[in-house]
Amino acid sequence: MIGRLKLGGLALAALIVAPVLTVEAVSAQQEMGRVRVLVPDLFSVDGEDRGWGEDVAEDLRDIINELATHQPIDRGDIRDQLRRFDLKMEDLNCISTIQLAPQIQAGVAVCAQYQVEGDDRRLHEIQFVDAESSARFPVEDITVHKDQKEEAARHIAEAFDLLVQQLRMRLFCFDYAQQEDWTAALRNCDQALELNDDDNGVRYQRAQALYRLERLEESLGEVETILAGDAYYEDALNLGGYLATTLGRAQEGREYYGRYLEVNPNAEAVRRNIAYEMFQAGDAEGAMLLIEEGLEGQEQSADLLGDLGSYAMEAARQATPEDAQPDEELPPEVVSLYRRAITSLEGVFEARGDSMEVGQVRNIVSAYAQIGEADNAVSFAERALMAYPEEPSLLSTYSTALQRMERIDDAVAALQRIEEIDPEYPDLFARQASLLIRSNRRDDALPIMQRAVERGADPNRMADLLFGDAYQKGLDTRNPNRNLDYGIAGVVSAKSLDLSAEKRAQMDFWHGYGLYLKGVATQEPNTLQSAQSSRPMFDQSLPLLQAGASYAPSVGINPDQIIQAAQQYLDIQNAIIRRGR
Repeated sequence: MIGRLKLGGLALAALIVAPVLTVEAVSAQQEMGRVRVLVPDLFSVDGEDRGWGEDVAEDLRDIINELATHQPIDRGDIRDQLRRFDLKMEDLNCISTIQLAPQIQAGVAVCAQYQVEGDDRRLHEIQFVDAESSARFPVEDITVHKDQKEEAARHIAEAFDLLVQQLRMRLFCFDYAQQEDWTAALRNCDQALELNDDDNGVRYQRAQALYRLERLEESLGEVETILAGDAYYEDALNLGGYLATTLGRAQEGREYYGRYLEVNPNAEAVRRNIAYEMFQAGDAEGAMLLIEEGLEGQEQSADLLGDLGSYAMEAARQATPEDAQPDEELPPEVVSLYRRAITSLEGVFEARGDSMEVGQVRNIVSAYAQIGEADNAVSFAERALMAYPEEPSLLSTYSTALQRMERIDDAVAALQRIEEIDPEYPDLFARQASLLIRSNRRDDALPIMQRAVERGADPNRMADLLFGDAYQKGLDTRNPNRNLDYGIAGVVSAKSLDLSAEKRAQMDFWHGYGLYLKGVATQEPNTLQSAQSSRPMFDQSLPLLQAGASYAPSVGINPDQIIQAAQQYLDIQNAIIRRGR
């Protein structure tokens, strides 16, 4: 504490609860005229020679009164205000002066104290305080002879001139930041800091400007400078946590956020906001751990449980190996994260029922499916659908879970139920068709695709679904069990759709190539009968291969070579047939 604070309990309470002039009011009165400056008598630390402090303060008021922009509050007015709080002028040290300033509409307050050292007076702890920003502007200590009262006043007044300049730069720094002109904000913040390096408010704005200009390392450096002087500067801790996390230093980010929460350890809203910032910066696991800390020893909050489940889900996704296959067993740590998500979100469902966010309900189903528990996924989805019977997105997730259990008919039925509720639901028909195709029910899939195209779906995409199945099962020469007839029929089905020229060329090529492969296999005995059977295949393949010639190079096939080969086979079959007759 600076000096002797003589405020009694009643007087201090009165000072705190008295009507406080708002920042807006202070700004308004400043705009209407000169800024009011509170200059109390300088505070005598040891209580000696109080008249000296009174005289220096009066000289300082006279000097400030010469300024066009500022005016001192008269000593008599100060004393009148102090009587409201049962205080005397000699009671005012720096702390109580700062408390008094907004009560008497002062824009700036002056603090200074001195000690008697023989014939000298040592002034120290000299500072100006801006009422609007609470920014402090320190002044160098000075020791003067007791007769040098005016010199002491001028020493303080010279610093006051720098204060006015700094406040101007400070104002520009904040104004440009508010306008999101970060380059101009940075320039003016730098100028303000040159005049007052201890202004953490300006330094924080500088850190913000650097962050917005994507100079993250420099911004974090400014944060560290602020915290070196004020370890619990809340905005700096919050920004530091975000910056460190964004820079990939998750543990460092968690430390910043942890210190931020030390100020408000039980503030659920603050904890949730910080966790969300961590999540946005890419540290889902850190967000999850932060929420878990908030749940320890506390009554279970549905909001926190919901956050925990969502962050655990994302942490599990982030921890899943990039090359993991859909049916591959997941690492234990990933499974553990999914289970944490399930436990948390099921707690929310128990608490909220049909008022729970549908996305969180779907996450439970998805989490069960991810860890290979499709039966539990289906079971919970069916339970949830009792609360959300008309929710298309939940029916969609339910269909996926049924598919994992190979319950294709039920999966298709779930999608058909979506069609009744929302015929425009994304990918609805493509998914139905894909399920039917995968279960070898291509003929059932084709009408669905045609209906989808009628409703605006891309026919090329529908054709790709048919072709993918046809190629894999019938046209891929690497498949020893391929069924050429099945493959050809699939391509023919795809061609029944209204395709683009490029897609039709692709389908024509594979249609012709399928007939060519079938012809090659059929002609092998080189008999009259095999020639008669294979000749129509080669004959039909040629115009199709020619129609698809523009596509062939995209799959590494020389169209001229394959067309020439088909022609040669056709010529051979014709020769065999002529000889046989």
